[in-house]
Amino acid sequence: MSELAMEWWVPQRPEEVFAAFEDPFRQRRWYGAPPGGLRLGEEGESEVGEPLRVNLLDERERPLAQICRVLEVEPGRGLVMELTWEGREDYGRETTRVSFTLHPAEGGTRIEVRQGPFSSREAEQAHRAYWEANMGRLARVVSGEAVPCFEEFWEESSGFVEPLGQAAHAVLAGLREAGAAPEVVAQVEETLYTHLGRLPEETARVLGAVLRARLHGGLPGGGG
Repeated sequence: MSELAMEWWVPQRPEEVFAAFEDPFRQRRWYGAPPGGLRLGEEGESEVGEPLRVNLLDERERPLAQICRVLEVEPGRGLVMELTWEGREDYGRETTRVSFTLHPAEGGTRIEVRQGPFSSREAEQAHRAYWEANMGRLARVVSGEAVPCFEEFWEESSGFVEPLGQAAHAVLAGLREAGAAPEVVAQVEETLYTHLGRLPEETARVLGAVLRARLHGGLPGGGG
């Protein structure tokens, strides 16, 4: 059995960081998705003691879920929760306990994450990569960055299935991150939401594959 212990520092105060845990709008921008994956939504209650299921896609677009239950909350200081996975063997089958502790440090916050016990080294290392991805997004969120949220696209578009839905989200996220004018982003969003659902399934699959290949420079002459 082993335990994972990791730390990060951000320049914001503990109460500012904790707000990103409490506020659902900000929380779903950083918490849940594994590296390269996406968050689709949650089921249940986020109240202390109540189970919450977070539905996800992994980096290969396979469905998985995280079932968590908050055990303790200390406002502005951190929280403790239990965590179990469905559909992801490398994360392990056991239920582990995770603690987030926010320490004032050097004018900002030292975020301490501890988790365990793990029954295998593989599960421990998989969670190390998982928290690196989540904490990286958290740092962006608390800095005020507008981190794109696939869950919102999923809800607003009535759950367009991959690969087209994810390709469309990548376009919208890319526009935002490139600094496109809000009216341009809104126009593209409206076009996508209006017309994607009308496409035949086969057409949507092909278009999605082509669009994603272009986004990743995978087609000759179609690079960027």
